[in-house]
Amino acid sequence: MATQSTEHLIDIDRYTGELIQGWERIKQSIFVILTTRLRTRLMRLWWGSKFNEMQDKPGNEEVLMSSMMAAISAINTYEPEFKVTRVVIEDMGPDGEITITVEGIDLVDEALRRLKTTI
Repeated sequence: MATQSTEHLIDIDRYTGELIQGWERIKQSIFVILTTRLRTRLMRLWWGSKFNEMQDKPGNEEVLMSSMMAAISAINTYEPEFKVTRVVIEDMGPDGEITITVEGIDLVDEALRRLKTTI
């Protein structure tokens, strides 16, 4: 029977080059997942999300729901240490910026976490 790991994955901070893990790594991973369009990474064509495709579309109910579902699906698929419980799109600005809040469970620490970011 396999036991759950008590160690977080380790990654490299995209701005400083330092090693990061835990919540800092998860935040970076979520941001990268949501800002990477599908079929744009040469060796990982399947990796990314459809979330960016929602930018510059009308802010109606259909687009908002599609955006939230794309974010939830991509994060739950590609981030193994985080389980999304809620996504809220706070603002869709006229310049194409989207402010999004992602809530979920850090599966290693079993802690509720919240990330608010602008994409």
